[in-house]
Amino acid sequence: MTASDDRGDLGAGSAGTVLAVCAGREKGRPKRRVGQAQLVRNFGLSGDCDAGPGGGRLTLLSREGRPAPSPGDPGAGCGSLGENLVVGGLDLASLPPGSRLRCGDALLSLLGEAPEGGGLFLAGVVLAGIVTEGDVIRPE
Repeated sequence: MTASDDRGDLGAGSAGTVLAVCAGREKGRPKRRVGQAQLVRNFGLSGDCDAGPGGGRLTLLSREGRPAPSPGDPGAGCGSLGENLVVGGLDLASLPPGSRLRCGDALLSLLGEAPEGGGLFLAGVVLAGIVTEGDVIRPE
């Protein structure tokens, strides 16, 4: 199945790409690119300081409407805002809270914009799986 298949009436441009996967061990410090990570239901990203039992959340950064990334490396500079996943090609702001997002093997539930704003969004893990840089992310 390609990114353009099975999108219902969402139309063209409704699938994006995971440009970077980031995790950090200490709160308040930039996260580092890890390339791939396990997403755990009701916990978050395994090995990340913001994960935890009973509702660990992921922070997604939408590249839409932000400055262009460095040429040749769309994930450059990732993790500095505390984001776990950097997403390009999918306008997260256009999706309502509660939207389900297929991301690699995992299924996420978009919770809404993060309090910090600036293209940051929160999501919960509904179905565990592995996410890897380059994976398609699309609404279901």
